[in-house]
Amino acid sequence: MVLVADLIANSQHQFNFWIHRILPQLRKKTGVISVGAAVILTLLYNTLQKFNRPPKQLRHLPYISYFTFLKYSFRDALFETFSKEMTMPLVRSNGIYMRPTVEGWSVQVANPIAVKQILLKPESSFPKANSNVGTPDTLIHKFIGGPNIVLLSGKDWKRHRKIANPAFQRSMPVKTFGHLTSKMYQAMEDLGTDTVDVFDLFERWTLDAIGITGFGKSVFVSLENTADSQETHIDFDFNALGDRNNKWVHYYDSVKDGMSNPFYIFFPSFDTKFVRFIKKRKQIHDNLEKFLANIDMMIEQKRKQVHEKAHTVRDEDKDLLTLMIESGLSEGEDKLSVDELRSNLCIFFLAGHDTTANTLAFALYELAKNPELQEKARKEALEILGDAPEDVIPTIEQTKQMTYINMVIKETMRRHTPVYSTTNRVALEDLELAGNYIPKGSELSVDIYNLHHNPDVWHDPYQFKPERFIPGGEADQHQGIGWVPFSNGGRQCIGMNFSLAEQRVVLSMMLRKFKWSLPPNSPHRDAIQKRGIAWGLVITRETLDITFEKRY
Repeated sequence: MVLVADLIANSQHQFNFWIHRILPQLRKKTGVISVGAAVILTLLYNTLQKFNRPPKQLRHLPYISYFTFLKYSFRDALFETFSKEMTMPLVRSNGIYMRPTVEGWSVQVANPIAVKQILLKPESSFPKANSNVGTPDTLIHKFIGGPNIVLLSGKDWKRHRKIANPAFQRSMPVKTFGHLTSKMYQAMEDLGTDTVDVFDLFERWTLDAIGITGFGKSVFVSLENTADSQETHIDFDFNALGDRNNKWVHYYDSVKDGMSNPFYIFFPSFDTKFVRFIKKRKQIHDNLEKFLANIDMMIEQKRKQVHEKAHTVRDEDKDLLTLMIESGLSEGEDKLSVDELRSNLCIFFLAGHDTTANTLAFALYELAKNPELQEKARKEALEILGDAPEDVIPTIEQTKQMTYINMVIKETMRRHTPVYSTTNRVALEDLELAGNYIPKGSELSVDIYNLHHNPDVWHDPYQFKPERFIPGGEADQHQGIGWVPFSNGGRQCIGMNFSLAEQRVVLSMMLRKFKWSLPPNSPHRDAIQKRGIAWGLVITRETLDITFEKRY
C-alpha cells in the first residue's frame, strides 16, 4: 500500500517528465500518433490535477492536495506528524484551509471566532452536508451510515433529538459505573501482573457500561425461525471484563479496525462488489451482521415489553433503548422505526465507547508522565471520597465537587481529541469566515485537533496543563470557542454529560485505589502513537501499558 501511495504521489512529476521531455521527441519521429498521445496524456494530466486540487471557487484558500492526503493515509502516519508537517503551517495563517476527505473537499475551520460563527448559528444555517456515511454496503455504512441523530438535519434531526433527550437527561447511573470499576479491579488482578494495557482495559469497561446502560442486562426472545422454536436469552451485559475471550470484544475490535482501513475507504468497491472474494474482509462483515442482528432482536423484544408493560422499572434504572422506545410512544406517528433505532444505538455505541475509553486511557497516560499532577488529583479524590481501604462509589453530588479531576479530564480531551473533526456541514449562502470568502454550497468542518493544538489559540499546546481550565484561566479567555471535543451549540453531543460522569467516577476511584507510572520501555514515552487520518477516527494500534501499585 505504501508503494502504491508513493507512486500516486509522484504522478505529477512523472506527467511533467512525459509532457515536457518525452513527447517532444515522439512528435519528431511519429507525427500524428505522437500528437494523439500527447493530447490523451494532457487530458489525463488535467483530470488528475483537477482531482488533486480543491474546486475552482475555493482555490483562494490554502490547501492540502489530495495526493498528499492519500500518501499520509496509506502510510498510516501518526496524526500528530500529519498535523505538524502538513496542516499546522496552513492553520497558522488564519485558521481556515482546505483539505480532502473521503467524501470530498471540505473547508476546515480551526479559528475560534469562525468556529463560534458556525456552531452557535441556528441548525438551519449550517445543516449537515450528508445524511449518510460511506458508500452504501461498505462496512462503515452498514454500522453507522443510517438515519441517526448525528447525520440528520432539520425536522428529522429534531424528531430524533426530541425522542433521545429523555434518555440523556435522566440522573446518571453512577452506581453502575462504580460497580463496573470494582469489577475492573478484579479483571486487573486476574491478569497476574502489575503492568496492564489500559487501551484494552477501558475498552472492556466501556463495552460493559454501554451494554448495561444502553440495552439493559438481559431479555428473553422467542426464536420462531429455529427448529425447536424455544426462547433464548440475549444478554447485553457483554461481560467483557469477566471474559478475556469475549466474542463481543472481538466483533467490535474487528469492525472498528476494519472501518479505519484506508484501502477500503479509498477503494470501496473492494468492500462491496468484491468483498466476497476477500476472506478476512468478509469475516469482518459477518461479525457486524451478527452484532446488528442481536440489536434488532433486542429492539423487537424491548418494544414488546414496553407495549405490554411487562416490567415495572424505576426511570433511573431504565436503559437507553427502553427510554427511547417509551419516548417514541408519546410521539405517535413520529416514533422511530427499527432502522432509526438501530442506527442511533450504533452511533451511541461507537461515540460512547471511543470517547470514554480513549480519554480514560490518555488521562492515565498523562498522569503517569506527570506524577505531581497525579498526586494533586489523588489529593482531591481522597478529600471528597475519604481514604478508607475499600472501594467507594461517588455520588452525583460528589462528582460535581471534583474540580481538579474535571480539569484533568478537560485537558486530556484538548490534548488527546476524541475525534479529529466534526461531520461536514454545508453553507446555505455566501459568507465570510475569518476574512475569507466562502461560497454558497461549500462543505465545512471544525478541525478539532488543530484548533486544540493551534499555538495562536493555546500556549504551549503540546504540553499537558490542567490549570488551563481553572475559572478565568486560559480556556475562558478565548475570543470565540477554542475547546470543542463534544462540538457546541444546538448540535452539541447529546451524550456529553453521560461520558463526563463515567470519566469522573472511574478516574476518582482509580486515584484512590492505585498509583501508576509508565514502564521504562514504553513506546509512548515521548508521545502517544495515534493514527486514523482517513476517516478521522482515533486509531491506536500499539498497546498502552501502565504499571500500577495498589494503595489498598
